[in-house]
Amino acid sequence: MFRNLFLVRVTGAAPAERVVHADALSTTTIVPVPSVEAAVAVASAFGEVDLVELYGGLGTRAAAAVLEVAPGVPVGHPGPDLPPVRSAVLFEDPVAARWTFGATTVVTVPSVDEVVSAAVSLVSAGAERVELCGGMGPTVATAVAAVVDVPVTTVLFGFESLPAAAAYRARFEAS
Repeated sequence: MFRNLFLVRVTGAAPAERVVHADALSTTTIVPVPSVEAAVAVASAFGEVDLVELYGGLGTRAAAAVLEVAPGVPVGHPGPDLPPVRSAVLFEDPVAARWTFGATTVVTVPSVDEVVSAAVSLVSAGAERVELCGGMGPTVATAVAAVVDVPVTTVLFGFESLPAAAAYRARFEAS
């Protein structure tokens, strides 16, 4: 079983409002945090985790700080720090789900083939940025960006996270 931690910056958020989403392969804990400092505190106290992904504009500064408290864990982030906006976070999971944390909506999609249509729907509903999980990458982000008029980011992994990210992927593909 994979243990994933998704930290989503949401203005005024309370980390206790976390959601745990489980399927046959993984448990993903989605935690809204109001700041980089709160993200680091949650990651530090979380316990055993296989993967951390940052959303809501948590960028390089947050990734570096989380790497300090979670050594050896792949920490994915969208690149530079971005301002908080109404955003849509999409990740692939066979179990359909949707959560709202402040101005951020997190949605699962059963396959990457459905990401574009889900993103279009979320942007039509007011999302000002689309954020894609690390399993989707730049190819899917490019397809989404071609049909929406808002910024699209995808979680990427820095050089220090590559060995752990590769091990995670190998384990995932073997499951």
